[in-house]
Amino acid sequence: MKQIIVNDHCSGCGLCIVNCSSYLQENAEGNAEPVAGKAIQEKDLESVMKVVAECPESALQIVETGMASRKGEAGVAEVISNLKDKCNRFYVKKISNSDVSLNSKDYYIPIPCTGKEYSRDYSSEGSAKSAAREEFRHLCYSETAYRPMIKKVFVEYKVNVLKPYYTCVDTEESAYFVYNQEIRKLLSNAYAEICDLLGENGRIPESWTNFSVYLSERDWAIEPLKDFDIRSTSSGIIADLKDRGEYTSLSWYVDRFDYDYDETYVGEGLFGKPKYKDMWYFSGFREVAKEFIDDLKGSIDSMSGDIEEGAVSSVNYALESFEEKVKEELSAKISELEGYVKGLKVLN
Repeated sequence: MKQIIVNDHCSGCGLCIVNCSSYLQENAEGNAEPVAGKAIQEKDLESVMKVVAECPESALQIVETGMASRKGEAGVAEVISNLKDKCNRFYVKKISNSDVSLNSKDYYIPIPCTGKEYSRDYSSEGSAKSAAREEFRHLCYSETAYRPMIKKVFVEYKVNVLKPYYTCVDTEESAYFVYNQEIRKLLSNAYAEICDLLGENGRIPESWTNFSVYLSERDWAIEPLKDFDIRSTSSGIIADLKDRGEYTSLSWYVDRFDYDYDETYVGEGLFGKPKYKDMWYFSGFREVAKEFIDDLKGSIDSMSGDIEEGAVSSVNYALESFEEKVKEELSAKISELEGYVKGLKVLN
């Protein structure tokens, strides 16, 4: 059978659509595209060839398509046989770590800050150091501090990298969309060919070409991806950080602060004599906090391979489940087609 195709040279002028609306339509980008499942009828061939010749961008072409090498019912049987073969060989490409890579440089973790820096509130270096230790522990080193930092990275990783694999609606943002489009094209072409082989008396319902297969967002193969950020609490990132020894211990960071004092007026003594006292403070909090964040990101990168492996395992499981469902639905479509053809034979 003959069909019309459109190449990338189409500029969207619309001339062909106006003159050949039975076989061409406008796509979302405003360019021409073939009407799915439409074979060029002999009576229309001359006019379609004229439209092709008049295209200013030479973007149109008439090509021979189809699965069958025989005519009539024998050709239909061949189309069905080819559909079964494509169903058996249908394959969804699985992913590897490189497809879901995690690099800490792609994620921003805010550097904590404190309002207690430079506060001359401490009577000794030891008390200033204790205050600095508590402030750093509270803002950086405690579980309530670093857990949200890691969670933020996991949430953004899930949304930025894994979202296509848990998006289960008919949109180009879904990793499953392209496979639905592939099957729709397969069914449309088979429909066009069968109608061409059997003629007007052998038409099957156009609705047979409808195909939309997605896993449910509540499917047990999808939920681990939607909830991937939960894994932040068991990622091993903090264990890796603390396993580095003294250079990532709380004491190490606290010792990196600067401690100093100023002579501070504290009132009057006997006979109105002014009294002064050395009052201590700490500084350098931002620099040390940044060092902690850099170390934390280093541990994220250190554990990224394990995190990616977990993502790959969950994604590929979802892809396998999707592949199985597509094969089931496509097989049902083929059985439905066989029923239509059998019914046509009985009528004839």
